[in-house]
Amino acid sequence: MNVSKTQAFLAALGLAVLLAPAQGVRAAAQSPEPHYPRAVATNLGVTRLIGETDSDAPVSGVQIFVAAGLDRERAGKNGVSALVAECILRTPVTSDLVAVPLPLREAMTASGGSITYTVDGRSVHYYIEGRPESIGALLALVSKAMAQPDFSTPTLAAARASLTARLSAFEGNALSVGIEMFRRSYYATGAAEPALGTIATLSGLSSADVQTFYAATYRRAAIAASAAGRLTPDLGRSVSALANALPDGPLSAVDERAHPIPAQAPRIVARRDVQAPWIVVGFAAPPPSSRDFGAMLVLESLLSDAFERSSATTLGFVEKSVGAFYLYDSTPASLVVYVNGTEVDPSIALRELLVVSKSLSLKPLGPTALKHFKTAAEGQFVADTVDLADRSYLLGAFSSQGLGSDSINAALTALQNTTAADVRRVARNYLQRYIVALVLPRQSDGP
Repeated sequence: MNVSKTQAFLAALGLAVLLAPAQGVRAAAQSPEPHYPRAVATNLGVTRLIGETDSDAPVSGVQIFVAAGLDRERAGKNGVSALVAECILRTPVTSDLVAVPLPLREAMTASGGSITYTVDGRSVHYYIEGRPESIGALLALVSKAMAQPDFSTPTLAAARASLTARLSAFEGNALSVGIEMFRRSYYATGAAEPALGTIATLSGLSSADVQTFYAATYRRAAIAASAAGRLTPDLGRSVSALANALPDGPLSAVDERAHPIPAQAPRIVARRDVQAPWIVVGFAAPPPSSRDFGAMLVLESLLSDAFERSSATTLGFVEKSVGAFYLYDSTPASLVVYVNGTEVDPSIALRELLVVSKSLSLKPLGPTALKHFKTAAEGQFVADTVDLADRSYLLGAFSSQGLGSDSINAALTALQNTTAADVRRVARNYLQRYIVALVLPRQSDGP
């Protein structure tokens, strides 16, 4: 237990932040003007490529978004999106550099590149990284596997085993468990389900389930792309070829709903093999296209750094007492704030967190405090977009949600234009209703 940190939380944030100049600006916030090279959109038929050229980057990073996320999984078929993606990465492919068929993931490595995938609420996105001169050949390998995936019994079994092993590791991560608990309570669609499925749902998925989901979602109209780094003029042709390798046809409409959060905050509890209690508090949040987006970025940074405002370095989530994540991977968006029980007394921290949330809605930030937290939020935003994977993802994700082709710069502009009245309004509209998820040690009575 660290009571001094908790006392500092209320004194420093509940009073000084609201009324006096704040100190201890994060090192990341002291960087030069955090605007990126202007990104541009290229229309490729039904597909669009958002590209941000950065001549200082040694490689190219490309995100291929497929509208095949959790919101398109049918009831009882949770995990099918991840299972399809895992099979695609295990599909044997060949090229001029890979004469003997190799699984896509290995073929990419043999060709000097890499590929990963992430399943979220709105999409599954594949990240390809490699040298600029080879990125076209790498995308051609992805195109072959994506157009003719291997859904054979051995490949399905290997993909299912891989996802099951990853789920076991997930169960030991208290923060991930807490966020999933909140999502299950908040979302009324497939976005509420675990990104990789569960052991039970994965074991129940058949070859027919996988093929049906693939046929319904891996279509030309489902593809979008974004890229960052050192880009070549022929990148658009490579992305267009990948999209055109998939069948034409419309996509079904997506159900995007969330349950209203009641005034009396629900509390949900799970027990895991963790050393100390963790608390996740989930709130509704505005989408990136909203006029409230910049203010929510300020609140995310403000709540995330509440305990570590004097830290000279950026801490990982396991080192922070309190942190926050703005989740815009699903529609509607949400904000989660977590309390790490290994670093602070969770009961006290939760009370103070809610006091501060209420205070922010009642009294506007003073000019000095507002400037400080806007600067800190810019620093956090920049720190979160340092590598090409994150930057290319945000380019595509923000653009698809209404921020235009130059979406990262647009997000920074929204942040810079945020006023104290905006922060107060957004705190009042979004931070007063919440869901509390408690992840407790198996033998603990909890906070």
